[in-house]
Amino acid sequence: MKKMYILLLSLLFSAAVEAGNARFSVLTCSPGDEAYSLFGHTGLRYCDKEKGMDIVFNYGYFNFDEPNFIWRFILGETDYMVGAVQYDAFMREYIDRGSLVVAQYLELTREQEDALFEMLVQNCRPENRVYRYNYFYNNCTTKIRDKVAAVAGDISFDAPAPYPTFREALNAMLAEHPWYAFGINMLLGSDVDRPATARELQFIPDNFKESLRECSVGGAGGERHRLVENESSTINEVESDGQAKVRSNFTPFNASLLLLLFTLVIMLCEVRSKRTYWGFDLLLMSLQGLSGLLLLFLALFSQHPAVGNNWLLLLLNPLALVVMPILVCSVRKGKRPLVAWVQVVFVVAFYLSAILGVQVYPSPLYFCAAALLARSLFHINKERICELSLR
Repeated sequence: MKKMYILLLSLLFSAAVEAGNARFSVLTCSPGDEAYSLFGHTGLRYCDKEKGMDIVFNYGYFNFDEPNFIWRFILGETDYMVGAVQYDAFMREYIDRGSLVVAQYLELTREQEDALFEMLVQNCRPENRVYRYNYFYNNCTTKIRDKVAAVAGDISFDAPAPYPTFREALNAMLAEHPWYAFGINMLLGSDVDRPATARELQFIPDNFKESLRECSVGGAGGERHRLVENESSTINEVESDGQAKVRSNFTPFNASLLLLLFTLVIMLCEVRSKRTYWGFDLLLMSLQGLSGLLLLFLALFSQHPAVGNNWLLLLLNPLALVVMPILVCSVRKGKRPLVAWVQVVFVVAFYLSAILGVQVYPSPLYFCAAALLARSLFHINKERICELSLR
C-alpha cells in the first residue's frame, strides 16, 4: 500500500469498455522496509497492445492529508481508493526500492476480459472508487481476488493454507522486523489464533500469489484448467553503496530481558540500602496502565478486526493506574502494600491463560510479566527479605 501521489485515471477509460486484444496479469510486489509496505502489494495489470494501453489497477491508494486521518486509522475507519496508473509509473516505485515483481498472466475468455475491464473501470469512477479498508478481509489484494473471481465463474483455490493461523502468517511476514511484529501481536487478540483457511490468508500478497498458482476454473464443457497461464518475474536491482543493512540487536526480546534484570538489580539495591525506589514503580506501572488503556480503547471502540478479544489486558491492565498511587503511597510510608496482591492475581492469570492456550502472546511479554510479578511479591515480603539479608 502507498500514498496517493498520482491523479486517478478513471475518466480516461470511460469510453474504452471493449477489451480488444487484451491481457490481464496479477502483479505481486515483494515487501519493503516502510511500515505501509511490510506485507508487499498487489496490482492488476491490463495490457492491450492494439490500443496502446498498458495500465495497472491499484486498490492501495489513500490520502494521508484527509482530515483526522490518524484518528480514523486508530478507529479502523480508514478509507482507501482504487485508481489506474500507467504500468511504467507503477513499476518505478518498485524499481527504486529494488523489489521483486511477479506477473501471473490470467487465462480468461474474451467475454471474461471484457466483463473484468468494465467492472474495474466502473469501480474507478469518482463515485465508486472509495472503499472501507480492512487489512484482513478487504485490502488491496482481496479486492483484486474478488474482482477476478467474480468474472472467472467456477473458481477453486486448491492450495492448502500456508500457515495454521492468522498470527503465524503475520509473524512469518514480519520476521525481519521484530518491533513491528511485537507491536502488532500486542494489539491483536485471540481471534487471530483460530485456524485460518487458505482463502482467509490471501490478504497477504505472497499467499495470494501462491494460491493463484494452484487455482483452477471450470470451462464451458465442464473441464477445468489453470487460471494462471504463465508467470514471469522482474527483479529490480538498485545500486548498492557497498554497505549491508545492519539489524539492531536491540530487539523486544532483549529489551524485556534487560527490564527483568534491571528490576532484580533495583530490588537488590533496595535490600542493601534499606531504601525504596518508588520512582521505578511509578514508571513501570504507568507504562503498564497506559498500554492497557490503549488496548481497552481499541477493544471497545475500534472497528479493526481481531482487536476485541484481547486477553493481554490481564497483564497490561488499566487497573494498574488505580493500584499505582495506593502502592507508592504505602511503600513511601514503610507500610506493607497489600494492594500489590492485585498485580499478583492478574499476572498469574496472564500466565495461566498462556498455558491454557487462550491466546498466543509475544514472548518478550513473559519477561515483562516476570518483572511485575517479582516487584509485587518483593513489596509484599520486603520486611522478611530484609531480615533474611541481615542474617
